[in-house]
Amino acid sequence: MLPPDDLDPQARYRSELPALPKERTPYGYRPGWQLWERLQGVGVILLGFVGLLVVYGTYSGVLPSGLPPPPQPRGVLVQVPVVNAATCVMPLLAIGSVALIVVGFRRVLDP
Repeated sequence: MLPPDDLDPQARYRSELPALPKERTPYGYRPGWQLWERLQGVGVILLGFVGLLVVYGTYSGVLPSGLPPPPQPRGVLVQVPVVNAATCVMPLLAIGSVALIVVGFRRVLDP
């Protein structure tokens, strides 16, 4: 059975036991919903989706992938392959975009 004044925390304190130290809050902890941080996470997710749309548009041919190749010289029957810088950058952009989406979801769920 509880003592009659159960609202007072000092009334239930046992004086023969040592007092426990008060737990400290972690560095940077702020109570609340942290809506600004969650909104930043949504922005990062949208930025990742925009990056993936750019990659998809470039690979599908909707967006230009750089300068057009120069014309073949006259009299040459051999086709010379022209390497475009976008073929190197696009996989990196896709990987970075997926990473942004993952980081954004983490920021939304646990700011």
